Amino acid sequence: MILRAKLVVPMSQPPIEDGAVVVEGDSIVAVGPTNDIRAKHAGDARDLGEVALAPGLINAHCHLDYTDLVHQIEWRGSFIEWILQLVALKQLQSEKQYLAAIKSGLDQLLKSGTTTVVNIESLPALIDQVGAPPLRVIWCLELFDFGRTDAPQDIVQQVLEFIGARPGLSFGLSPHAPYTVSAELYRLAVDGAKARNLPLTTHLAESAEEDDMIRRGTGHMYDYFLRAGRDMSDCKRVGAVQLMAEYGALGPMCLAVHANCLTPLDVKLLGDTRTHVAHCPKSHRYFNRGAPLLESLQRQGVNVCLGTDSLASNDTLSMFAEMQELARIFPRMSAEDILSLATTNAARALNQPVKLGNIAAGAWADLIAVPLEGTPVDPYEAVVFAERPVSFSMIGGKMVIG
Repeated sequence: MILRAKLVVPMSQPPIEDGAVVVEGDSIVAVGPTNDIRAKHAGDARDLGEVALAPGLINAHCHLDYTDLVHQIEWRGSFIEWILQLVALKQLQSEKQYLAAIKSGLDQLLKSGTTTVVNIESLPALIDQVGAPPLRVIWCLELFDFGRTDAPQDIVQQVLEFIGARPGLSFGLSPHAPYTVSAELYRLAVDGAKARNLPLTTHLAESAEEDDMIRRGTGHMYDYFLRAGRDMSDCKRVGAVQLMAEYGALGPMCLAVHANCLTPLDVKLLGDTRTHVAHCPKSHRYFNRGAPLLESLQRQGVNVCLGTDSLASNDTLSMFAEMQELARIFPRMSAEDILSLATTNAARALNQPVKLGNIAAGAWADLIAVPLEGTPVDPYEAVVFAERPVSFSMIGGKMVIG
C-alpha cells in the first residue's frame, strides 16, 4: 500500500512535501517524494489529502487504571495526602469499573494519536479481560512491598510467572517508588528485568516531600511512613537517585518517571548511567511544581521523553496536549525537538529506535495523520500544534482510524 500526504514528517530525515510511504505487512519499506515512490513501487495507493503524516506518538508513562478518576482528587498541597486520597478512591472501585477505565483510556489514547503506551498496571488480572488492545501496550506490572507480608522474592517470582504465561504480550516491571519498594525488591526486580530483557520503570524523585523523606529524613511523608511502621534506615543518607544507583536500578533499561527533585550529582548520575527520564508536563502543572529540569537533563545527555501520567492528575490523555504544554513552558524549544520527545526519544527509551518513533524503511508502520490548517510555516509545528483530531491512524500496517 502507498500512502500519500501533503507533508510527511519522518523524524529520521527532513520533512517531505508531497510525500509518500510504502507499507507492506506490518512495516514500512520506503518513504520519499510521491513521484519517486510511484516510479519505483506498485500497488494500491491512498491519497490522505491535506494532512501531515507523522510517526505514531509514544506515551512513555500512563496509568490507565485511573482513567475514570478525572477531577475526583483535590490537590491540597501535600503529596502524601494526595496519595492517600488516591488509595482511598481505588478501594471503592470494582473490577468492572477498573476494566471499563482501561478500555476507555485505550480509546482516548487511540483517538489522540498515541500508537504505543507504557502503562503501569496495578491489576494484572485484568489484562486477559482487556483482549487485544487496538494499540501497542507495554504492560508494566507494578511492584511494591510496603504494607505487604509477601517476601520480595515471591512478589517478583509471581510476576515473572505471569509474564511467562503470556508470550504474545509486551511487558515490563514497575517497582512503584523508593518509598514503597524495599532495596531487596528493587534489586530482584532489576535482576528479573535483565534476565527477561524487560524494560524497568519507576517513579523517582517525584516530589519535594519524597526528597525530604529520603534525603533528609524530615517532612510529612517521612512522618507518615514512620508511623506506618516502614523501615526508615534508607532515609537521611543519600537522595533517591543515589539509592537507585546503589540498587543497580539505573541504566539503559530504566525509565525513571518525573525526576523533579534533583541535585547536580543526581543529574550526572542519570546521564552517566544512560538512564531515561519520562516527564509529564500537565501532571507537573497539576501539582504546582517548579520549572522542570528538562534543560539540565538534556545538557547532561539524558534521553527525555513524555507521558501523560493518569487522569487522577491530568484532564486528558492526549500527547498533543503534553507537547503543547511543554511548548508553553519552554517557548524557545523548537517544535522538532518537542516532537522528538514523543517519538524518537521515547523509542530509544523502549530500546526500539529502529522500529518505533520514525518513518523509515524497516520501521513498524505506526502512522498518524493530522489535518493541516492553511499553509504550515513549519512541518513540525503542524503536528505539535494540531488543533483537529487525527484523521488517520495505522498501527502495524492495520488502519485503526480513517
